[in-house]
Amino acid sequence: MKHQHPRTKLQKSSRRHCPMRLSHRAAHVWSLGFLWMLGLGIWNFDFASHAAAKNILLIIADDYGVDSSGLYNSTANGATLPPTPNIQSLVTNGVVFRNAYANPVCSPTRSCILTGQHGFRTGIGDIVDNGISLTTAAFTLPKAMTNGATGHAMAQFGKWHLASGPNTPRTVGGWTNFAGNLVGAIANYTNWSKTVNGTTTLGNTNYATTDLVNDAVSWINARGTNSWFVWAAFNAPHSPFHNPPAALCPSYPVNTLTSNRRKFEAMTEAMDTEIGRLLASVDRANTHIIFIGDNGTPGNIIAPPYTISRGKDTLYEGGIHVPLIISSPDVVNPNRTNDTPVNAVDLFTTILELAGTSATAAVPSSVKIDSQSLVPVMQSTNTITRRAYSEVFGTNVAADVGGRALRDSRYKLIRFNNGVDEFYDLQSDPYEVTNLFSKMTTEQRAYYDSLQFQLNRYSTNTGVFITSSTWTNNQFSCTLTQSEGYALWRCNDVTAGFWSQVLNMLATTNGSVVTLKDVSPPPGRSFYSVVK
Repeated sequence: MKHQHPRTKLQKSSRRHCPMRLSHRAAHVWSLGFLWMLGLGIWNFDFASHAAAKNILLIIADDYGVDSSGLYNSTANGATLPPTPNIQSLVTNGVVFRNAYANPVCSPTRSCILTGQHGFRTGIGDIVDNGISLTTAAFTLPKAMTNGATGHAMAQFGKWHLASGPNTPRTVGGWTNFAGNLVGAIANYTNWSKTVNGTTTLGNTNYATTDLVNDAVSWINARGTNSWFVWAAFNAPHSPFHNPPAALCPSYPVNTLTSNRRKFEAMTEAMDTEIGRLLASVDRANTHIIFIGDNGTPGNIIAPPYTISRGKDTLYEGGIHVPLIISSPDVVNPNRTNDTPVNAVDLFTTILELAGTSATAAVPSSVKIDSQSLVPVMQSTNTITRRAYSEVFGTNVAADVGGRALRDSRYKLIRFNNGVDEFYDLQSDPYEVTNLFSKMTTEQRAYYDSLQFQLNRYSTNTGVFITSSTWTNNQFSCTLTQSEGYALWRCNDVTAGFWSQVLNMLATTNGSVVTLKDVSPPPGRSFYSVVK
């Protein structure tokens, strides 16, 4: 089934529409949003009331996937890995998210961090060069922090790549200070166009990685004791692959840089060296530090065991599984890992809470936020039941490449825009060698159906109105006011979340009204949901 932009959101039926209980069987139509809360659990920890106004530093590495990080990959897999002691130093006071995900390309990931919304809401499913740019209508993180009166000075340094125009980091992004480059990839790390608060100057010869840190350190030092939020978006280690200044990558003498992979590693070490200088400029006892990669490593330089066809630009693990570390004086039991599936979009509400506010307080109620705070993971060593979603779409994205992916604690469903599904057991098959779609066990089929059902949550659909639901002659039916392609799903325990589609559903249409009927429900209790 082909779904580039699924449209599903259900409204809970009113009490008078709930079917009666017969023979110990109950049938209900539940809100998908409500079910989602049941699946995730509700966290009531009020981080804002427990935290002083600490500084926040977000570091984004470009085209840096888990394959190239010593925290996630190993030389035992045949990989060569650049030394990153400064990035890895964050672990001492932090938590490493083992199952962190982004989108296959950079603009959608940066957009979801900045807005707290997935691309199906913003329209950004590909790099902005190939599609829709972020607009002034977006309610961004700086706007939310201002609305929430957190008191932080705010600045972005480095790569923007969310809209064209020299002043868009401020007018669209909401940044009061911006210094960096506007495009997705600079042509030359020592000869590039730099934009500072709306003014672009050609021919900047400062090494781009160093230039970012120079600007960030200078700005941070000027804040004195005032709290601040810095978004530091490195171009590195994105192409063009080159020989960095030798002093920044001592592990890679210039005569050894004979391949793009070696140059990529040298650029990564150079970035890490400069991150060390950036970290030295901040009070780490009073600063929340977040490090993340924006998407996977390009396939032509990806490290084994990942393969060339399953890197950046794809929905496979090599394209969307990224490093994520949160280092903070408020991490409970630091120097640990956590297996909760999370997405880059979750940084939006996380940063708001770390700043002393919340999405509820700082974001207009009319703005739908997809982000789920990672503060509970900082505060607890438990793995939380969540799902991680990724997507890529656009007019320039081929149907057999574009699509959506959703994973839970073990399984992953990829639904391509050409109608093809792939299904993987990431616990036993972390590199997606075996597609289980055509040979699932009964247990695997239950998880596949569950992920299919939950995938419908990721949609801008305004909802289906259920006018009535009945239980008659041992059959459940419900009547809708739309006659579009809705399906009936069923489960016997909403807390477990194992939904399956009613394949023998009978649909009858009368004008704009459609009735869906489960003609042979199973014994025992059943719950129903209508999904498009």
